Amino acid sequence: MNGATTTEPRDDLRGDATEADTPPAAAGLRLAVLKPWLLLAAGLIMAGLAFFALDRLSDELDYAAVASALAAKSNAVLLLAVLAAAISYTAMIGYDLSAVRHVGPQPPVPPRIAALAAFCGFALSNSMGVGAFTGGAVRWRIYAAAGVKPSQIARILVFVTASFSTGIFFVAALGVLLKAGQMQEWFNLPAPLLRGLAALCLLAMAGIAVVGRLRRTALRLGPVTFRVPSPKLVLAQGVISVIDLGFAAVVLWLLLPEGAVDLPSFIALYVVAIAIGAASHLPGGIGVFDAVVLIAFRGSEVPLDQVAAALLLYRAVYFVLPLIVAIVLLSGFELRHRVPALKGGARALRASTRLMPRFLAVLAFGAGAALVLGGIAPPVDVFEPGFNLPVPQPLFEVSHLLSSVGGLLLLFVANGLAHRLDGAWWLALVLAAGGLVLSTLRGSGFLELSLLALLAVALLTSRRRFDRRARMLTPSLSPGWWLAVACVVAAATWLLFFAHRDVEYSRQLWWRFELDENAPRAMRATLAMVLIAGAAGLWALLRPAQTRVARPTPEQLARAVAIVEAQDRADANLVRMGDKALLMSPEGDAFIMYGRRGRSWIALYDPVGPATQRVELVWRFVELADAQGGRAAFYQVRPDTLPLYIDAGLQPLKLGEAARVRLAAFELKGKARQALRTAVNRAEREGITFEVLRPEEVPPVLPELAEVSRLWLEQHKAREKAFSLGAFEPNYVASQPVAVVRGADRQVIAFATLLDTPHARSDMSVDLMRHRPDMPPGTMDFLFTRLLMMAKEQGYAFFDLGMAPLSGLAAHRLAPIWYRLGGLVFHRGERFYNFRGLRAFKEKFDPVWEPRYLCTAGGLDPWVVLADVAALQSGGLRGVIGK
Repeated sequence: MNGATTTEPRDDLRGDATEADTPPAAAGLRLAVLKPWLLLAAGLIMAGLAFFALDRLSDELDYAAVASALAAKSNAVLLLAVLAAAISYTAMIGYDLSAVRHVGPQPPVPPRIAALAAFCGFALSNSMGVGAFTGGAVRWRIYAAAGVKPSQIARILVFVTASFSTGIFFVAALGVLLKAGQMQEWFNLPAPLLRGLAALCLLAMAGIAVVGRLRRTALRLGPVTFRVPSPKLVLAQGVISVIDLGFAAVVLWLLLPEGAVDLPSFIALYVVAIAIGAASHLPGGIGVFDAVVLIAFRGSEVPLDQVAAALLLYRAVYFVLPLIVAIVLLSGFELRHRVPALKGGARALRASTRLMPRFLAVLAFGAGAALVLGGIAPPVDVFEPGFNLPVPQPLFEVSHLLSSVGGLLLLFVANGLAHRLDGAWWLALVLAAGGLVLSTLRGSGFLELSLLALLAVALLTSRRRFDRRARMLTPSLSPGWWLAVACVVAAATWLLFFAHRDVEYSRQLWWRFELDENAPRAMRATLAMVLIAGAAGLWALLRPAQTRVARPTPEQLARAVAIVEAQDRADANLVRMGDKALLMSPEGDAFIMYGRRGRSWIALYDPVGPATQRVELVWRFVELADAQGGRAAFYQVRPDTLPLYIDAGLQPLKLGEAARVRLAAFELKGKARQALRTAVNRAEREGITFEVLRPEEVPPVLPELAEVSRLWLEQHKAREKAFSLGAFEPNYVASQPVAVVRGADRQVIAFATLLDTPHARSDMSVDLMRHRPDMPPGTMDFLFTRLLMMAKEQGYAFFDLGMAPLSGLAAHRLAPIWYRLGGLVFHRGERFYNFRGLRAFKEKFDPVWEPRYLCTAGGLDPWVVLADVAALQSGGLRGVIGK
C-alpha cells in the first residue's frame, strides 16, 4: 500500500466498535442511569400527594350531587365547550407546522400531513401519554412515510416537545404574574413571592432565547439540545401556546357554574394546574391536575360537587372526544384507501391507517373502563337518559354482572389489539357487540354505548390491520399495562365505597336482588372483577418459564442458509457461524438471528426473508423477549425498515454509517482513483496475484489461511470475535468464497471471506479480512480494488464495505447527547479504536454512506444493550476489557 496516500484499517473491515468504554460515555451513562429513577420518583410522589388530596376532598363530595350536576349541563354549554376544544386542537397543529418549518425536511412535508400527524399525535398522547402509545411514535410513522429522514424526524419531535412544554410553563408564569392576587387566595401563598417566581421564570426563558441567538448555543430539553429558533418563530410559538392553552381553559371554564370565576383568573389557574400535572409525567396530568383545581375552589362559594362534575365533563370533551374523532378520521382513510386514486400524500395517509391498532387499543381500554365503572356507579347519563327496557329481573342482574366482567376482559384484550393479533380483533369485536347488548339491557347511558358502538365499527373497518396470528398468552402484559388494569380495578373499588357510602353494610346485601338496589349489584360486580384480575395476575406469576435460548440444530442452520441464499442482503450470511439462535417464521421461509446476554435479547440485522414476514417476526421477537422479562433490541438495522420497530414500541438510535459502493459507477479512471491504480499496478509488477476460491476449493488452503489469521491476531493483540463479526472457524470459512492474495512466492499474504447473494446479485461484502504483518504496502488496496471490479463484472449492484462505527454522529453542541458523545469519541477516541482510520480507508472507494441503527426501548436500555453487544462480540466482559 502506498503509505503516503492511504490508511490501513486497524481491525476487521466490518468494524463493530463497541468494545471500549470512554470517559465521555461514562458521564452520559451516569446521567442515563439517574434520570429515569428521578423522574419516576417525582411522578410517584406527586401522584401520591394528588391521591391523598383527592381522598380528603371526597369527604366534601356527594355522588348524587355530582351526578345531578352532570345531568344538568345544557346542550348549548356542551357545544360551546366542544367548539373551544376544537380551536385548542387546531392551534396545537401549529406546533408541528412550526417544527417542519424550522427543520426544513427534504422533501417538504405538505401542511395537511403535518396537521394529521399533530392531531393524531396529541389525541393519542393526551389519552395514554407513555410507552408504545406516545404521540412521538405516531408522528414518526407519518413523517417517515412522507419521506422525512430519521434525523430530521427526531429534530421535529424535539421541537414539538420543547415548544409544547415550554409554552405551558411560559403561559403559567405569565398567568401567575398577572393574577398573583387571586393565586394568593387559592393557594395561601404570598402574592409578592408568586410574582417574583413568575418573573424569574419569564426572565430565564427570555435569557435562554436571547443568549441562544447571540451565541448560537442550544436550547436544552433534558438530555436533548437543539438550535434556538429565530425570534419570529419564538413569537409565533408563544402565540400558539396562548391560543392553545387559553381555549383549553375555556373548555373547563364553560363547564363550571356560571359566575364561578372570571375567565382571565381561571386561565391563570388552569395553566398552573396543567404545568403541575405535566411535571408529574402522568397522562393528561390525571389526578394531579384535578386535585389542584379542586383545592383552588375549596372553601369558595362554588360547590365542589359542581367542580368535580365539570372536571369529568372536561376529560370527556378535551381528551375522549378528540380520540374518537381521530379514530373516525382514520376509519374514513381506511375505507377511502380501498378505492384507488389517492393523489399527493397517499403514503402518509396510508401510514396513518396503520396506526389504527394503537388507537383501537386505547379505545378498547377506555370502553372496558367505562363498562367496569358503569357497573359500579348508580345510573347517571351525561347527555340524555339511558335505555331502560322492560326486562325480567334475572336477565337484568345477569346482564349487569356480565357487562362488568366483559369490561374487565376488554382491558386485557386491548393489549392484544396493540400487538395486532387477529384473535384479539375477534375477541374485541365479540366483547364490543356483547357489551352493546348487555349495556342496553342494564340501562347504560349514551356515552358508554357510543364508545362500544364506535369500537365495533372501527374494528370492522380496520380488519386487515390485524394480520398477526393470535397467541393470546403471548405477549404477556407489561408491568405498565398491569398497573393500568390495577388502577381501573382500584378506581372501581373506591367508587363502590364512595357512591354507596350511605348504604349500611350487611351480609344480606350480597343476596339482595331488586331493580332499585344498585349497591348489591355493584358489590357482586366488584368482587367478580377483583377475583378475575387476581387470578390473571397469579397465573402470570406462576406460569412456566419459556425455553432457553439454544444454538440452531444442523437442520435449522441448513434451512436458514437456504433462505439467505435466496434473498438480497449479503450480511445475513453471518448466520453460517451457527453461534446465534434462530426465530423462524411459521412457514419456515424467514428468520431472525439473535443472541442473549442477561435481559438483553439482541437481534442481529433485520429479519431475513420475504418482506411480508418481517412484521410478524419483529412482533414475535419483541413478545418472546417480553415473555421472559427481557428487553428486545435490533442491532444494525437499515433505515428503510425503521417503521417496523417503531410500530413495536422501540426507538431508533444511530450507530454509524455503512459504506456501500455503487458498482455501476465504480471505475479506476480519473484523478480520484490514482492511488488505487498505483496500488494495483505496483502489486502486479511485484508478482502479487489475486484469486477467489469457491467453497469447495477452500479446505486445501485452510492451514495456510489459519497461519495468516494467527499472525494477524498476534499483531493486533486481539482474540476471535463473534455475534456481529465472523471468527476463523474452519467450517465457517469453508462455507463461502474466499478472496486470497498471494505474493511472488505463491504464499498467501492476505485473505477476505466473502458474503454473497448469488441469486439476487444485489450485494457482496466481506467479513474476515486478515493479512500477514510483513505484507507489501498497498496490498489491501489491491485486494479490495480487485474485489470491487470482479463484483462489477459479475453484475452485482453494491459492494458493502461494512459499518464505520460512530461515523456521521456530529460532535456539535447543538446535537442530541448521544450524537455529541459518539461524535466526540469518533474524533478523539483513537486510543480506543481506529474510528477515523477505518472510515478513511473506506472513503477511498467513494461509497454511499447509509445509516445503521440500534432499535430498543428508551431510557437506560440503549446503553445496556450496547454493553451486552460488546460482551457477545468478545465472549463476555472479560473479553471486552482484554480485546
